[in-house]
Amino acid sequence: MAKRSRKLSGKGCDIPYLDATPDEHAQEYLEAIWMIQERTQGIARISAISDKLGVAPPSVVEMLRRLEKNGHLEYRAREGVKLLAKGRKVGRTMVRNGRLTEVFMKETLRIPIDSKVACGIEHHLTERFADALCTLLNHPKECPHGYSLPPGKCCRVAGPTSKLGQSR
Repeated sequence: MAKRSRKLSGKGCDIPYLDATPDEHAQEYLEAIWMIQERTQGIARISAISDKLGVAPPSVVEMLRRLEKNGHLEYRAREGVKLLAKGRKVGRTMVRNGRLTEVFMKETLRIPIDSKVACGIEHHLTERFADALCTLLNHPKECPHGYSLPPGKCCRVAGPTSKLGQSR
């Protein structure tokens, strides 16, 4: 019996969609730098970035030079890096998306947090989707690990909430 090919309807989940983000590696670097600066309030050192990402320092320097050329950060040899507005925006977005995903896994789905899955998802959330997820979660202030969750535009409209989405 011959297999018949299924005709796609052209609607929603019936459309295969594969589209990598422009540069997930760059996003990972900017996210790591954002998190380091979140904790230190200063310049992110090459060694800290290398440790956080598990990447050799020469590879880190190579990527930092590329990110500097693209206007994401200021690289200072033998000192480290400081994110510029463009880099802060990407780093903050990745952190927010990842932390929202972790809250969703723990509080709504009630499954163990899978960091690999959260990391994969964070690169593909649009701002609109992240804001909708944040609203669904009642605008959490922290991720399950106790780190601050950067607020979105939706949080300014909704008003204050406390940890893990519990209303005050």
